[in-house]
Amino acid sequence: MTENIKYKVLARKYRPQTFADLIGQETLVQILTNAITTNRIANAYLLTGVRGVGKTTTARLIAMSLNCQNRKEDSCEPCGNCDSCKSIRSDHNLDVIEMDAASKTGVDDVREIIDNVKYKPVNSLFKIFIIDEVHMLSKSAFNALLKTLEEPPEHVKFIFATTEVKKIPVTILSRCQRFDLKRVDSENLAEHIKKISSLEKVKIDDDAIALLVRAGDGSVRDSISLLDQAIINDDIAVTADTVTSMLGLADRGKIYDLVENITKGNTSNSLIIYRDLYNSGADILMIFEELLNIIHSITQIKISPDIINNIAVPEIERVRGMNFASQLSMNSLGVMWQVLFKGFQELQNGYHLFQLGEMVIIRLIYINNKLNPEEYTKEIPPKNDINNQSDSKHQEIKKKIDLNHNQKPVAPSKLNETTESSLIKISNFRQFVDLFYSKKEGLLHTQLYNSVKLISFKEGEIVVNTSLVRDQHFNRNVAKLISKWTGRIWQIHSSDSNIGSSLSEEDVVNQQNEIKTMKNHPKVKKILEAFPGLSIHSITDITDTVDETIDEFNLENKKEV
Repeated sequence: MTENIKYKVLARKYRPQTFADLIGQETLVQILTNAITTNRIANAYLLTGVRGVGKTTTARLIAMSLNCQNRKEDSCEPCGNCDSCKSIRSDHNLDVIEMDAASKTGVDDVREIIDNVKYKPVNSLFKIFIIDEVHMLSKSAFNALLKTLEEPPEHVKFIFATTEVKKIPVTILSRCQRFDLKRVDSENLAEHIKKISSLEKVKIDDDAIALLVRAGDGSVRDSISLLDQAIINDDIAVTADTVTSMLGLADRGKIYDLVENITKGNTSNSLIIYRDLYNSGADILMIFEELLNIIHSITQIKISPDIINNIAVPEIERVRGMNFASQLSMNSLGVMWQVLFKGFQELQNGYHLFQLGEMVIIRLIYINNKLNPEEYTKEIPPKNDINNQSDSKHQEIKKKIDLNHNQKPVAPSKLNETTESSLIKISNFRQFVDLFYSKKEGLLHTQLYNSVKLISFKEGEIVVNTSLVRDQHFNRNVAKLISKWTGRIWQIHSSDSNIGSSLSEEDVVNQQNEIKTMKNHPKVKKILEAFPGLSIHSITDITDTVDETIDEFNLENKKEV
C-alpha cells in the first residue's frame, strides 16, 4: 500500500530539473542562458507551443534560476539544493505564484495579482508570477493587466504559458519576450523514451518506440504517458503488438496488405482485408488515416531512400515501404494520395462509414487500374508491328490535315456559322475538351482538362463533377459555347459523384501504363540493357515536331517513344 502512495507517473517522475534536461529546445536554452548570465532579464516572458513540450517546466526553471541562492555567475542552471529551489520545486515558495488562467479568468483574479505586485518578495530576489494557459483570461482581465505588465516594479517578473497564442491580444504580446517551443523531433523523442525505459528496467522494441513517438506527435508528455500505459499493460517487455492493441490502431501489416491488393487491382481481397480490420476493432477513420500515413511514408522513401535508416521508422515501413517505393511511380502515389485524402474528408462528415469506406477503396482501385497493363497490352498491335503502326499513324495524321484544309471555307464571312458548325461531331469527352483548345478558349479548356471529372457522356448531354471549379456560371458558359460551335443544343449537368476522373488523371495513368508496355518491347529492352542506369521517364508525341496546326485536330493514340 505504501508503494502505491509513493508512485509517480513517469511524466512527473522524469520532468526536467535543469535546462540541460529540456529536449529539443536548444535555441530557447541558449537565449535564456545569455539573458540570465548577463543580467538582461525581461519584465515578461511568453512561452508558446503545443501541449507537452515543456512550457510550464521552462517557466518553473526560469523562476528557480532567477531566485537560486547558489547559482554560478556564468551559468543559468539552478543548483536545485538551496531552500529557494526546493520550495519552488515543491510549490511552497511564497514569492513564486503560479496561477491557472483556465480556472481564474476574471478581472478580479488579475486585480488580486496587481494588488500583490507592490509588495516586495519575502525570501527571494524576485517575485515571479507564472500564469498558465494565459489565453483563457477575459478581455477585461487582459486590459487590467496592461499597465502593470508594461511598467512593473524591478522585483516583479511575469512568465506566461499558452497553447493558443493567437487568442492573446497584440497589446499583451508587444509587452513580452516571446519564445516558441518546438515540437520535439522523432529521433530525440525516441532516444528519450529508450532512456526512460532503461531506467525503469523495461524492455521495449524499436517498433514499439516508433509507434509511441508517432502517437505522441512531438509532445514529450504524451509520449511518456503512453509509455507509462504500455508498461502497465505489459511490464515485462513492451512490443509493437502491445502498443497497437493499446492505442486501438489498425494492424500495420494488414494495412500494407490492403495497399498491396489495391495496387494490384484485387477488389475482392481488398474488401476482405478491410472488413477484417473493421471486425478486429479498428476505427474506420483510423484505417484511412493509416492508409494516408503509409502513402506519405512510401513517397518519402521514394524521394529520400536514406530515411529508412531513421530509428523512428518501424521495420515494416523500412522493408515493405522500400518495396512499394521501387514499384510505384510518383504519379501513382500522387493520385492515390488525392483519392484517399478526399475520401478521408468525406468520412469525417459522412454517415454509414463502413459502406463509405468500401466505396472509397473501390474508387481508389478503379482510378489506379483504369487501364490495366494486361488489358492495355491486348489492345495494342504485336510488338513487331510497332514500326508499321507508326507509319499508319503518320498517314492518318496527313489524311486528317488534308481533310481539315478541304473543310476550310473559301469565304468565311459569306457562310452561315450554324451551317459550318453543324459539320462538327463530338463522340467523346476528350474531343469535347479539345474543341475548346482549338477555339482559343484557354481558361475553360484548362478547367475542363484538370478540374472537371466526367460522370457520363452522350452527344448533346454530359454529367460532370465540377466541385473544384469556383465559377458559378461555368456550366452555362460551356453549354453556350459548345452549342454555338456544334450547331445543336448541349446540356451540362453537375453531380457530386466521385466515380469519374479528370482527363489529366487519365493521362497520368495512361502514361505510366505506356511506359510499362514499352519496357517490354524487344528493341527497347536491348537499349536498356546496353546502357545500364538508363530508364524511360516519359513517352513523347512524335507529332509535336510537326506544324502546330495539327493541334487543332482531335488526334487520338498518336504516341511514339
